[in-house]
Amino acid sequence: MRILFIGDLFGSTGRRILAENLEDISKENNIDVCIANGENVAGGRGITRNIVKKLHKYGVQVITGGNHSMYDMEIYNSSPPVKYLLRPLNLHNETKGTGKTIYPLSDGRKIGIISLQGRTFVDENLLCPFKTGMAAVEYIARQTPIIIVDFHAEATSEKICLANYLDGKVSAVLGTHTHVQTADERILPKGTAFISDVGMTGPEKSAIGMKLETILQKYLYQSHIRFEPATEGPMFNAVVLDIDDSSGKANTISRIFKRVTYKT
Repeated sequence: MRILFIGDLFGSTGRRILAENLEDISKENNIDVCIANGENVAGGRGITRNIVKKLHKYGVQVITGGNHSMYDMEIYNSSPPVKYLLRPLNLHNETKGTGKTIYPLSDGRKIGIISLQGRTFVDENLLCPFKTGMAAVEYIARQTPIIIVDFHAEATSEKICLANYLDGKVSAVLGTHTHVQTADERILPKGTAFISDVGMTGPEKSAIGMKLETILQKYLYQSHIRFEPATEGPMFNAVVLDIDDSSGKANTISRIFKRVTYKT
């Protein structure tokens, strides 16, 4: 199975990049399933029902979450629930929405996706991502050996530890959240693909998505200026995974870092 996992989509810039480029990128890489982290896709924070529809239209099958997922609760409170939209699984049990799913392909194959959030430097009060994640893996493994974990976390050490904890039990552990693509993609000893951070699909000329001048003011003067999403320098960050259908082990993981030019 060929899987495209897109790094944190940021605001209207990220959406436009997908609208104009995702179809071609998917064809170029013979993609079977496209997954994207969407916790910042609505103005740099959260996600809405309308945007979910747009992402599905562009070619994203499953959307994972992070620490900004619950910024707009409306989409998670809706009934019936929005299909294939995940928030971190290890939020407290009363939280609306789901953190895991199994997506069926038209040819009968299935892929399990789990969204987890780190605790180090993010939120120490979350449920343990290691234990919560392992329970979800054991549940999904009864139906498919192909399992992708989006670990939305700050600390590289926490990401590396989770990947090794799940090595051989999942197809990939893919880091998100920092919006900066790392160059440490690898296949771990027991067959799990890993990268510390997939990066961001959004404005490269920014401070992880926001206008540089507003963030600079904060650092220089400790001022409380409203952050605004940047729009310049559209870039596409993702990884392509090639996964063995029968074992669920990763054959390859390769990064995509692409500066794009708007078509219209």
